[in-house]
Amino acid sequence: MTLSLTFALLLSVAMIVVAVLTWFYHDTKHRDLDSWVQYGFSVDTLRHALLYYRSMGISMLVFYVLFTVSCLLLQSDGYQLFVYRNGEPVTAGPLGSAMFTFDLVLRGGFFDIMEHFEMSSSPILMNRANSWFVVYCFVFRIYYALTLMRILVSFVWIWVRIRRAREAYGLTPPKRAGLRRRGLRLRLRSPRRDRSTSS
Repeated sequence: MTLSLTFALLLSVAMIVVAVLTWFYHDTKHRDLDSWVQYGFSVDTLRHALLYYRSMGISMLVFYVLFTVSCLLLQSDGYQLFVYRNGEPVTAGPLGSAMFTFDLVLRGGFFDIMEHFEMSSSPILMNRANSWFVVYCFVFRIYYALTLMRILVSFVWIWVRIRRAREAYGLTPPKRAGLRRRGLRLRLRSPRRDRSTSS
C-alpha cells in the first residue's frame, strides 16, 4: 500500500469520525443556545456556541484542502482518478482537482439535485473503474451533506427559538390586522363617531 493510499484511507476515517461527532455532539450545543435564548441572550453563551460553528467551518475547509491534496498525491503515484465526459482519461492539476472537489461539495450540499439533473461545475468526472475511489468520493460527499444539513437545521432552529423568545419578552411588535379587517373596524366605528359629532 502506497503512502498516498494510506493517507486517503486515514482521511476517510477522519471524515467519518468527525461527521458522527458532529451529528450526535451537536445536541449539546443546541442546549447551550437554548440557555442563551432563555437567559436573556447572554453574550458569553452566544460566543461559546458560535465558536463551535466556526470550528465546523474550519474543519470543512481543512477536509476540502486535504481531499484535494490527496487526489494530487494519488495521481502522482500513478492512480487514474479522473476522466473526461467522453470517458477519456485525464490527469488533473491542482486547479482541476480543486474544481472536482468543489463539485463534490456542491453535490453533497444540494444532495441529489445536481446528480438528478446531471449538473456539474467541473469538466472532469471520477473514474468509476476505480471502485475504491468512488467510495472515497462518496465518504467525502456524505461528510459535507451531514455537516451542512446539521448547520442548516441548527440555524432554522435558532431563528425560531429567538423569534419565540422575542415575542414572549415583548420585543417583537404584535402583528397588525389585515386591511380588510381594519376597514371593517373603521366601518363599525364610523356610526359612533357620527353620533358623537351630532350630539
